[in-house]
Parts: sequence; C-alpha cells; structure tokens
Amino acid sequence: MEQLLGVDCGTGGCKTTVIDRNGTLLASASQEYPSYFPYPGWSEQNPEDWVQAVVNTIKSCIEQLGSAKDIQSISFSASTHNTLIEDKDGKIIRPCIMWNDQRSYLEADELIEKYEDDIFSIGMQLPTPTWTLPQLLWLKRNEEDNFNRIHKYYCVKDYVRHFFTGDWSTDIVDAQGTLLFDARKMEWSEDLCDIIGLPLSVLPPINQCKDIAGYVSEEASKVTGLTKGIPVVTGCSDTSAEDFGAGAISEGDLIIKLATAANVNVVTNNPMPDKRGFTYPHVVENTWYNVLATNSCASSYRWLRNSVFSEEMESYQSAGKDVYELMDELAAGIPIGSAGMLYHPFLQGERCPYYDSALKASFTGISSEMDKRHFARSVLEGVAYSINDCYSIVKTMEIKTNDARLIGGGAKSSLWSQIVCDVVGIPVYLPENDDSSFGGALLAGIGIGIFSDARDAAEKCIRMKKRLEPDLDNHEKYKKYFGLYKEIVQALTPIYKKLQEIESKE
Repeated sequence: MEQLLGVDCGTGGCKTTVIDRNGTLLASASQEYPSYFPYPGWSEQNPEDWVQAVVNTIKSCIEQLGSAKDIQSISFSASTHNTLIEDKDGKIIRPCIMWNDQRSYLEADELIEKYEDDIFSIGMQLPTPTWTLPQLLWLKRNEEDNFNRIHKYYCVKDYVRHFFTGDWSTDIVDAQGTLLFDARKMEWSEDLCDIIGLPLSVLPPINQCKDIAGYVSEEASKVTGLTKGIPVVTGCSDTSAEDFGAGAISEGDLIIKLATAANVNVVTNNPMPDKRGFTYPHVVENTWYNVLATNSCASSYRWLRNSVFSEEMESYQSAGKDVYELMDELAAGIPIGSAGMLYHPFLQGERCPYYDSALKASFTGISSEMDKRHFARSVLEGVAYSINDCYSIVKTMEIKTNDARLIGGGAKSSLWSQIVCDVVGIPVYLPENDDSSFGGALLAGIGIGIFSDARDAAEKCIRMKKRLEPDLDNHEKYKKYFGLYKEIVQALTPIYKKLQEIESKE
C-alpha cells in the first residue's frame, strides 16, 4: 500500500497525517507547543519545540500504522511570515519572531511612508508587522549584533524539513510570505532586500512546492522510524496546503478558515494585488489566491479556556475529556447576540481590514446578570464578525465566488460553524479532511508522481461531508450586531493608540 505523509507546523501545534492514494485517512496525531510573549505585542516560538512535536507525531502515526515501510513520501507545511535566523556555525541566533508579533509596527509605518509604492509594486502587499521585511528591519535597529550574524534565513517548514534532509531551500509561496520576493519574476528581490540592507546570500534557493528537496537522513530515520532515503517534497505555507486540501483549486473557490488565525481566501487565475489583503501564488499551478486575515480566531477561544475556564479545563483533562465541548454547550444555551455582549478578537492587534497593531481585544456590554456562558458565546460570535469583516472585502472584488468551504480546528465545532454560516449569510461545505497536513500529504504524492498534478489529486481524494445553510432570520439579527461591532472599533481606535504610546514608553 502506498502511503503519503503530511506534516503541518501550525502556530498552535503540529498535526501529522498519513493517507493512501485514494485520500483515505490512515493515521493522524497532533501535539501543541507554546508561544512566548515576553513583552506586550511580542510573539515568539522555540524552533526546537517544532522539531520535537514533528518527531513525536510521526512516531505516533507509525505506531498507529504498525510500520513505516509503506510510507513513500513526506511533505511539510507551516505558518509563514516568520523570522528565524541562523549564524555561520549553524546555531539559531534568537527565538523565532512569529507572524502575529506586533513589535515592528513603527518600522512597518516607516516603510509605508517611504516605500509604499515600490514595495507594493514588487511584493504585491503593504508592509505590516505580519511580514518578515519589517520584522528584520526591527531586528537591525534593536538587535544589531543579531542582524549582522545572519548567515541563513529559514521559513518554519524549511527549518523542520532541514532536520530530516539537511537541505536549505524554500518554495514560492513561503518566499512570497517574506515580502522580500518578486512573485512576477519568481525570484528574490534585490530592491526589497536593499531597503533594509539584507544580503541576498542569506536567503535560500527557491523550489516549486512539488519539487523533491531531499531525502530522509539516517539520523532522522533513527529518531522517527521513517525509512531512510524516502523523498521529502519541499512543501508550502499552511494556508496554501489547506486551501488545496479542502478543494479550492479553481478561480472563485472560497475558503473560510477557523484556526489560530482566521482567513477568508479566494482563488484567482491571475494575481490580483489588493492593499486590503495578501496575494500569493497557489500550490495549484497557474493559480493564485488572495487572503483576508484576522489575527486571533481559535487563539481567542484558547485564551478564554485558559483564563476563564481554567478550573474546568483541569478537571476535564483529568477525565480525558475536551473542555471546549463544555464551552460550546454553555454558549449554545445563550441566545444570539450574547445578551448584548460584543467581543473584538484583537489579542495581537489586527490585520484585515484595519491593519492596526494598536487595537486591543475587548468585551463591550457586560452587565451583572452575565456569566461564563455569555463570554463563551460572545467570543464565538466576535470572531465570526471579524471573519465577516474580511468577507465584506471579498464581495467588493471583481470576481465571482463559488462554493465556500469551512475549514480549521474551529470548524469541528458544530455551534461555531453554524454561527459563522449565519453571520456571513452564505452556504458552506465542510470537507471530509480539512487541515494543512492532508494537503501536504497530497502534495507529497504529486512530488513522486502518484498524482499527475494538483487537480488529479483533488479529483481522486477530496470529498465533502456536510453542507450548512444559513438561518436567514439569524443572519438579519447578526447584521445589526455587526454594525455595532464596526462602530465600536471606530470609537475605541483612538484610545488604543494612546494605550500603545503609553506602553511603548514604559
């Protein structure tokens, strides 16, 4: 039996999946790892946590399979826009600066002021703290010694893959995620690198997503149990892999993602750069996709779990149960609108449509009769409003959208899925397999010729399990709350700016 393995290093943890050539799920495993927030607005991770989680989840999958002998190929995906740097001795210089880190907001503002047109014309997006370009400029100004020590830059998935193969390369999607890449020419941009004085030599060679980057080394084989010498496909960003794995392969296909962050993505045949969102080449050849993204989706519900439901979480974990099920059950008992409580999920500033690192998360409308149930429902609804903010931009684009697919860990919640469906007001499909590791496993099959291309893999392996229809009465009610959601952002933005100024001086 030919088996294909996909590994995704998401922001909250690692997911590993093994499938056969028909797309049937044979094994899966996941493991969380922490982010660190040493200062307000900062978000960092330890790359060794990724490697250990990947090793553990691969071993778990092999244990489920009984053997690794039929695994033919591996591919990796991960979050993009991160800054991970290595010195000439092969040592990681500092913790990885993650995509949701907001420390480089001043550098991003300066880059827009001085180079907006140049950066957008080459990189297809505006600099915000999400991107590697302003992150590296922050590093140069605040940790000059570390900047000068840079010998190699890694994207997250490439660092993990390096552990297995020893190679140093990336793909066109992750390259685009740095804002140091000219996607029209499909090469690193010397002009963009020159803006911050970054040598081109520190950036890795660029492959196609389906290219074989290397082969499982003897060391990696001993640690994981994988067969030495099996091909390792380059891979791509988590977003591209999951969009592909959910069946978004044709122009107009729409994805709504409920994960650590939330995305509303639409596939296009040609690049459609838009300053309100992000534009990337897709893992599906000759297609692109636009991303409208909100920073704190499942991370908002996780924050609520850890902060408000900590006692319940401890007792549920002891019993081997998932406290999120309790939170959903409690939230379901509260009517639409959470009795007037509105949540804004700006735990790490916000991307689309505000692109404002100063924004803060908030609960508005709390009254004395409210309890944990209202907070749970309010968080689910607040994230849905944020997604609707993103979807509102898609509706203004000159493209006819097709079926929407709802994916991500949050889509496993039937309550949250229906809330999102009701808020945006369109039917959505739930794919049978909807995570990046599944898309990565398909890509592993393309890389070794089991599938002729992405469309062949999609036709043979991607299936939908459910269709949700919006409750139009609920949609009309949510439209009123969404209007208030927008007004609150507008009203509080000046206050958040002042808070950021105070914090920056502390």
